[in-house]
Amino acid sequence: MGKINLGKKLTVMLCVVLCCVQTTGCDKKAVKEQAAQIAQGAKDAAAEKVDAYLESCTESDSESEVYKPSMKDEPEIYERAVDDFFAAVDSGDKEKILAQFAPNVRKNNKDLEENLDELLSFYPGPTDRCERDGNVVEGNYDQEYGIDRYNALSWFAVVSGGTTYYCKFSYVYRDDADPDNVGIEFVDMVSEKVICAENFKWPEEPGIFVKEDAPGDYETARIGGNPVIYVPVERKQTLTKEDVEAFLKTGGNFTDFKKQFGEPNVEEVKYSSYAYELPEEDGEKRYVSFLVDHKKDWEILRVTIEEETGIVETLYRSPELD
Repeated sequence: MGKINLGKKLTVMLCVVLCCVQTTGCDKKAVKEQAAQIAQGAKDAAAEKVDAYLESCTESDSESEVYKPSMKDEPEIYERAVDDFFAAVDSGDKEKILAQFAPNVRKNNKDLEENLDELLSFYPGPTDRCERDGNVVEGNYDQEYGIDRYNALSWFAVVSGGTTYYCKFSYVYRDDADPDNVGIEFVDMVSEKVICAENFKWPEEPGIFVKEDAPGDYETARIGGNPVIYVPVERKQTLTKEDVEAFLKTGGNFTDFKKQFGEPNVEEVKYSSYAYELPEEDGEKRYVSFLVDHKKDWEILRVTIEEETGIVETLYRSPELD
């Protein structure tokens, strides 16, 4: 998380503490404790500043003087906005949820409350895990003649009751021309089947969008954090990590691998990525994922062992990727 204009102040204060050691022979333990208190104070001050800003976003008085954030404040503001939204959803407090949307969204979207009911029916909570943390945030930044408009958006997985949902969340955190645009712009929530559907696109329209089902009969899986279409494959014998490691020693390409072990469970041709199911470990699903160069005789570029949320181990990486 980024800090808000406190780095310089913190550096000066820490220097004062360190000078104390040299000039007065202060106890080292006391100095460390004092430095820790200063650092925590700076962190708390930054959090208070963001809290005050987010609270001001729910006020209807557009003319009130509030702190105007800059782009460097974006990660902290966005993270807090997402956390506040799902906390309100988990509590089932409709008024608190609606208050987080920008005033103009509340004013212009006549179906907002009805769509919120759909969202709470589709995603009742509580939230077991929100995987927003640490991901890169997209942003749109408009600056013209001193008038700034910033918004941040990202899509991520949220888990509730053992089911994974996917959310795209857009938050406008500054609009000098019309402060009533500040707040949540849209929340799109879909199932894994929907996000894996052919030609799926996020609507990205102001308000709330919910979709649970999509045409077609297909299974899905989540590999390395990515939702994918999964095809069951019967194999003569269960593929193991040791099988993959033994094959890699032969120097064969991906075509050779398929001849030996059969078709993959997952094909993402667009990204030249293919995955095979492995035996579960400690109750967690495991897959071996191949990145290949299909224009260069199906050369294997990278092989990784992956679970649902990320990479567990890299078995091979071509020097070409360095």
